Amino acid sequence: MSNKHCFIYTRDKDEFKEIEKSDVAEQYFTYLSNEPNKLETYASQNGSDAVLLFEKSENKWTLIYAKGSGIVTQRTARRRADTASRSGMLITNGERIGVKAELSVLSSSNIGDLSKSVQNKYLQHQDLRGIE
Repeated sequence: MSNKHCFIYTRDKDEFKEIEKSDVAEQYFTYLSNEPNKLETYASQNGSDAVLLFEKSENKWTLIYAKGSGIVTQRTARRRADTASRSGMLITNGERIGVKAELSVLSSSNIGDLSKSVQNKYLQHQDLRGIE
C-alpha cells in the first residue's frame, strides 16, 4: 500500500488525516477501481465528511465527498484538497507526496467554482466607476 495513500477529512478538525487502518484504505481503492459510485456511501458509513486518495504511480489525487455532506463542508474540503494537490501532504514516515499532482473530484457536487471565489456567482456586480 506504499503507492496508495488515503486521507479522511472531518469538518470538526478541518484537516485531512491519513488513515491508519490499511483494510479501510484498501477498500477505498477497491471501490475506486471497481465501483466508484459506492465511494460516497462508504465514506459516510466510516464517519468522514470527505476522502482524499493519492495514487503515487499515477501522481493523481482523487477527492470524494461523503454522501450527505453539506456545501460548506464540501467547499472547505475542496480548498484543502487543492492545497494538497499543489504542495503535497506530509505522511507519517516524513515523506511529502503529491506535490503538483492532478486533482479530480468524483462526487457530484453543487458548489461549482465556489472553492475559488464566491463573488462572481452570488454578489451583485456593481459598477464602481461612479454614476454614468
